[in-house]
This record gives sequence, structure tokens and C-alpha cells, in this order.
Amino acid sequence: MISIYTTGFNLEKININFDEVFSNWLVYANEIVLSTFQDEIKTTVDIISKSKFYDSGKIKVVGLKVDIENDVYWEGKLKNFALENCTNSVVLQCDLDERVSGDPKHFEVCRRSILDHDFSCSVMLPTMDLYEDLDHYINLGKKWYLHTKEGTFRGSVNWARKEDGSLDPEKSDTCELIDAKGNLIPCIANVEYSSNDYPKIIHLGYLDLDKKNCVNEFWGKIWNHRSSGSFDPEYKMEKVTSGDPRKKKHNLSKPLWPTL
Repeated sequence: MISIYTTGFNLEKININFDEVFSNWLVYANEIVLSTFQDEIKTTVDIISKSKFYDSGKIKVVGLKVDIENDVYWEGKLKNFALENCTNSVVLQCDLDERVSGDPKHFEVCRRSILDHDFSCSVMLPTMDLYEDLDHYINLGKKWYLHTKEGTFRGSVNWARKEDGSLDPEKSDTCELIDAKGNLIPCIANVEYSSNDYPKIIHLGYLDLDKKNCVNEFWGKIWNHRSSGSFDPEYKMEKVTSGDPRKKKHNLSKPLWPTL
């Protein structure tokens, strides 16, 4: 089976339906690991434990002490801590606003393909950013979602370090899939965007633009910190608005992702 690892924090400020999240993820995984801030473990467990899936024994919450105002690498460290606490040989990284889609049999083919190699490797999966409703999207992309656990880390690629050792934010978001030396993990397969049957990740972050702007209130300060080198608590991001010219209708049938 597969472990899905993720991060979650400030959950009391964000309305997340964890029954919906876990109902989808547990179709593909027999373990979910969520890392949060060390001082938010109790709050996080209190919120997540309201899900009917929490007592399944398949959901684990772990905490890491981070310094978001002084350490530009904290996000990668938090994701990596979730990865470290997975117990399966093949893992899948997802954010809480992402859903896994595709026939589980195809994911099993990808998992076996990864295990057939004697080195740390990954499978690149397509991702779709839904926009305003379940029928439209604004972007298709690909990411290192599915990979071996052994020999892999979440962090900054080695070429993203400046001569003085600081981070070049144009080259890293601190969450790349890397080896111990900071090299990108090789990709053994590149899954093309296709029908509902093929593996893909569906991003829901742009369905509710008011919620997206609320989330960006936090992330804008983090991204500005990486760029400027200083944490400005008053920094504001430009708001996401309706009517993006990239909006297109997709060809997927519903339901877009399976649930238990």
C-alpha cells in the first residue's frame, strides 16, 4: 500500500471537511501522516478527531518545532517530517486542498514500477487546478507526488543556495523532492493528463476565492519573507479575483475523484 503525507496548521482558522479529505485519500492509502507545528498538536488532533475516519488507526499526527519568522526553510522541514514518519516504502505527497483521482489499479502499476528500481525514484503525476466550480480549471501541471520513501527528502535543491548560503527563492520553494546531497530525485515515469482512469491530482484551492484569499493572507507573508529575507507581518498579497482568462471547461466525468 501507499502512505499519503501532508501538513496542516492554523486549522482552527480554515474550514476543512476532513471526512471528505480522508474518504478520498483512504481509497489509495492505508496510512495518512499529517505534520503540524509542535505547539498545535492538541488543537490539530481535536479538529481531525471529529472525522469518522480518525479512529481507523490509519491517521497519524506528528509535531515539529519550527520558526516561521526566522527560518525560510521551515515549510520543507515540516513536509519532510511527515515523510520521515511514513512506514510504507512508496509514499504520496498531497496538500489538504488536493484530491487523488484515477483508477487505484493504475496507481498500483506506478507503485510496483517504483519498487522494481534499486534506486530512489519518483513518478511524475499531472495536476489540475479547478477554478470556481467543479467543471472548470485554470491550469494543468505536473509534480513529484509519488515516490520511494528511502533516500528521499523534502527540502531545497542544492543549486538554490547562493554563495553566502542563503536561499534563492526563484529556484526553490524549500519543498523539492531531493536526495541527501540536494539533487532532484530522478523521475522514472511521466503520467500524461488523460481520462478519469489515469492517476492525477486535483487541486481545489481556487474553488472558493474568498477562502483562497484568506489562506493567502498567511502565505503572502511567507513568500515575501523568502524573497526579501525579512518577515513583514503587514505584507499583503494581491487578491485572487473571479474571471481569470485562463478558465476552461475540462473533459472529466463526475465524480472527479473516488470516495469510500
